[in-house]
Amino acid sequence: MKPETGVDDYMMWMKCDAMIKGWLTAAMEKNIRDSVRYANTTSEIWKDLLERFGKEIAPRSYELKQKIAATKQHDTSISTYYTNLRSLWDEILSIQPLHHCSCNKCSCDIGKMTQEYQEKERLYQFLMGWDPDFTVIKT
Repeated sequence: MKPETGVDDYMMWMKCDAMIKGWLTAAMEKNIRDSVRYANTTSEIWKDLLERFGKEIAPRSYELKQKIAATKQHDTSISTYYTNLRSLWDEILSIQPLHHCSCNKCSCDIGKMTQEYQEKERLYQFLMGWDPDFTVIKT
């Protein structure tokens, strides 16, 4: 939050904000950079970007789930195949974190149950992508 003009840290805050604003805009494509050119603070830029691009979680989740379902071993090593799946799982977890109980009044363990379910699903996904040579091992 931007401090008041008379506060001691005002100039330091302005310098830091300008530096971060520079980093953000340097990392943007030109058309996006042009659209946030008149933002006064980094916070305004961030809010604008979040409003525009923060809604794409559902389509990206869908795309990742499709990739997971389509990922197969295809004559690669089990290690390579697992690494490919793991990177997709990690990405989907970063945009769709596990749900946890937040009521602080119960003794349930939703987080543990969710994690166990996720581990089983990952195991099934992993086994379904194995080459047919491993059918005996899967069963």
